[in-house]
Amino acid sequence: MREISDELKIYELSKLWKEAEYNFAFWDKTNINWDEEYKKALPRVLAAKDIYEYYDELVRFAALLGDGHTSVSLPDDLMQDADRFSMFPIFLFRFGQEIAVINVCEEYKDEIPLYSVVKKIDGVDAGEYVRENCYPYIWHANEQACGFNAMSQLIFGAKGSSAEFTFEYEGKQFCKKLTREDPTKIRWHSAQAPAANDRSRRLLVSGDSYKCEITDDGIAVLKLTSFADDSMPERIYEQIGELEKARAFIIDVRGNTGGSSGNADAVAAMFIDGDFDSCGAETQVYEPTYKAWGVYRDDLKNISPSELEERYSDEESIKVYKMSRHIYYKREIDKAVRKAPKRLSGPVAVLMNEYTFSAGEDFIDVMKAHTDAVFIGNNTAGSSGQPLEVSLESGGRFRICTRRCFAQNGEDIYNKGFSPDIRVEHSLSDYIEGRDRAFEKACTLLRERL
Repeated sequence: MREISDELKIYELSKLWKEAEYNFAFWDKTNINWDEEYKKALPRVLAAKDIYEYYDELVRFAALLGDGHTSVSLPDDLMQDADRFSMFPIFLFRFGQEIAVINVCEEYKDEIPLYSVVKKIDGVDAGEYVRENCYPYIWHANEQACGFNAMSQLIFGAKGSSAEFTFEYEGKQFCKKLTREDPTKIRWHSAQAPAANDRSRRLLVSGDSYKCEITDDGIAVLKLTSFADDSMPERIYEQIGELEKARAFIIDVRGNTGGSSGNADAVAAMFIDGDFDSCGAETQVYEPTYKAWGVYRDDLKNISPSELEERYSDEESIKVYKMSRHIYYKREIDKAVRKAPKRLSGPVAVLMNEYTFSAGEDFIDVMKAHTDAVFIGNNTAGSSGQPLEVSLESGGRFRICTRRCFAQNGEDIYNKGFSPDIRVEHSLSDYIEGRDRAFEKACTLLRERL
């Protein structure tokens, strides 16, 4: 096992503290004393017996900031160590407030039926167990959007560690003690999710993160799981002649992890006339002199932002107060130059959910601001911005969100996300039946409009 010195522990924790102190974009939305939390973390970091415990403490420290673009990543070799990243022989997924088994190993396939619901873990209500044992190490300000991370934190752990699960299946409860084991040696019973009963579709173009199809009755379906592929817009543009024949459009950005907002704009441009306002954002402005002057401003030291607004209107007082707290921002709106070869016409439905992140949310923002599309599904994640990536000498890295995006329509999206026009959540029963009710709703609505 790799050793890490106390000096390096202190240095890397301090580097994380420093970069967040000066670059984090949301100090006005947190309710923590960052200096005090740093002082609390120091003895825990120094007491860490090995590099795994050390990184646990770094992860825990960063999670205090409560932002989806702010986190610590472990070194690759640690992530591949089966002794520390073993897993329970079941795969869990969260549907709303229910945690269900969607895969199980061959050994337990007759003892733990697929779609059993986890009711308790070690005698504690499953939801409460996750909040106590998983949430301190992940972004969880938007509970719905943290489902993947929460389940990963729950499933993986040290090899040989165990927990007693209480399951419920068809109205009956049963218990099973499960032990984490090397994931490469687990033989899974089934890894296939039930197939949705979609109409037949003709494929136009596809890539690793996108697929463009047309249904038999002329509805074009664009499934976009990421905006990271810079070749995607041109590949879709090449099919503009076929897309023009479509009578209506479904754009599915559920589970879109983000990428380049420029690529998101390029897709949106097919549905917008002319150039348009794109992502709006705020970036912190800091001038050290104002913090120096703030030392002598006793009148500003113990007041709230609302009291500042009530009492002071002069620019110097406002800058002294806000720059001392790293909450003075400049606001800007990006401009998108329309590059799409043609504008597509016809009603549009956009599918979104709690796993629509970052540039996926920027796409939602643009479509909400500049089209009459209808939005179906669940709130997006509420996490978009530009992270600062910093490598650590011990092999890991961390990122700090430096830019805060805001909605063009004034909607408060931080840790809340954009709201749909029609709310349709994906339930466990939908999963079991292979139903996609959000897609069904979009098809029904579009066909009615046509």
